[in-house]
Amino acid sequence: MSPKKPTILIADDDTSIRDILSNILNFKGYRTLEAADGKEALERIENEDINLVLLDLKLPRVDGLDVLKKTLELKPNLPVVIISGHGTIRTAVEATKIGAYDFLEKPLETERTLLTIKNALDKYRLVKERNLLLEDIKERYQMVGSSSVMQNIYQLIDKAASKNVRVLIEGENGTGKELIARAIHSNSSRAGRPFVAVNCAAIPESLIESELFGYKKGAFTGALADKPGKFQLAEGGTLFLDEIGDMSLITQAKVLRALEEEAIEPIGGNKPIAIDVRIIAATNKNLQKEMDEKNFREDLFYRLNVVSIRVPPLREHKEDIPSLVEHFLKLFCEENKLPLKTISPKAMTILLRYDWPGNVRELKNLLEKLVVLVEGERISSQDVLNALSQQKPLTSNLQEYSTLKKAREQFEKKFITEKLIANNWKISETAKLLGIERAHLWKKMRKYGIEKRGD
Repeated sequence: MSPKKPTILIADDDTSIRDILSNILNFKGYRTLEAADGKEALERIENEDINLVLLDLKLPRVDGLDVLKKTLELKPNLPVVIISGHGTIRTAVEATKIGAYDFLEKPLETERTLLTIKNALDKYRLVKERNLLLEDIKERYQMVGSSSVMQNIYQLIDKAASKNVRVLIEGENGTGKELIARAIHSNSSRAGRPFVAVNCAAIPESLIESELFGYKKGAFTGALADKPGKFQLAEGGTLFLDEIGDMSLITQAKVLRALEEEAIEPIGGNKPIAIDVRIIAATNKNLQKEMDEKNFREDLFYRLNVVSIRVPPLREHKEDIPSLVEHFLKLFCEENKLPLKTISPKAMTILLRYDWPGNVRELKNLLEKLVVLVEGERISSQDVLNALSQQKPLTSNLQEYSTLKKAREQFEKKFITEKLIANNWKISETAKLLGIERAHLWKKMRKYGIEKRGD
């Protein structure tokens, strides 16, 4: 099947010019439409699938400049090339400032006209592809939830996206910090530029500097060629520094300098390289506590913390679980080319009772497992119980607990809760499984505030 021919609208009140342009463009493989006045041109632009407009400035009924302005309102990405006579050059220049792609001066030169049309259509195609890609990214990294806490996060994302400011995202592992960073980027003016993510906790201290700032050929043994760092790879876009609380003080100082000077110096380099990068940082640590303990620089914290977003753990907004479940079931069924699966009310009740120590990431992983393993189109409570029993009993970050007693208590609370869920909250059976008396289990439940929620 041959590709669809680009459609060009020729808006000119001179019949001979319209005929000549139509013949040339048809011969070159374009499809053409014609309009003899501004009103007809606007009707065609509004109602037809047009890829480019050749627009004369002097048109009856509606002036060419007004047609341009209205076109930019209706279809902002549609390229408009102005056709200008000698007496309208100044107006043509004004038109390009308003948003026209270019202008051509009468009498028209065939080669220049065809080259201008080709370049304008190439740009239109790239813009269209970019917009489709951005829509795909937004769909893939869609944020789900309608609770008040999520509505507040959406508002902060909108505010952060509209300004070129640094953002600090704080929250437990698995809460979706990178998702928020991507949402800010894809809704910002930098959306068409790179989004580069760096997990600061996953890169050894000996390599973090070369990863961030790059190096020059010969800077050290094995540096056989220049290598750009993450700052350079993110040029014009967003650099997401995940788990920045795990960054060493030495590296923190170098990142601070890069932010202050808006420049970096690769290892082995002898001159700074200017950078235009928006920084979004994230951490699962309490940075205030880290600063008190001299593990994190205050000056870097204040540089990063222009807009602060705290992402709550899933246990604090369980009302979003049904919509998250619906979203993930649809996502994984589509990815695996399976009929859409549903979840029983009892199974949903179990999901709502669970505390989700691994947050949304844990819920997502569980549902992916259920989509793949459950044979039918209905996920039962037993399916959920079986899948939950295979989850790791302790998935939260142990660094949160300052003493052995607190860590032991948290483990015990989660362990007991998961065993109760696995046994459908049957106290006697759970006590027997745990190897303790029924009364002792009740005592533990009261101590940790464990209670069955819902029916």
